[in-house]
Amino acid sequence: MACKMKERGSIVSHVQRMQRYIERLGKLNIYFDEELAIDMVLNSLPDCYDQFILTYHLNNIEQTLAQLHNLLQTVEAGMKGKGHWKRTCPKYLQDVKDGEVKPSSAGAKRK
Repeated sequence: MACKMKERGSIVSHVQRMQRYIERLGKLNIYFDEELAIDMVLNSLPDCYDQFILTYHLNNIEQTLAQLHNLLQTVEAGMKGKGHWKRTCPKYLQDVKDGEVKPSSAGAKRK
């Protein structure tokens, strides 16, 4: 199944679209177990979700497709507008290096 999410697309609409495809295939008597369905969704995500995918597999998390959907919504909310994590944002890292921003787990505050 070749259905790749666009780099700045909505994770909600993408996962829902993938779920509909999986349901349609089920109506054609082509069934997937939950693990394969999740792998299909993860493989359809753009590169900006690579860190999430790696963490997901390393932690060997067992989720349903609905739970994965919720996780991905949380991840999307934590990403900046350009589709990257704040902790890997080049501007943020440079600001930390220059001492303009103090890193913290709750977010950065300007001096």
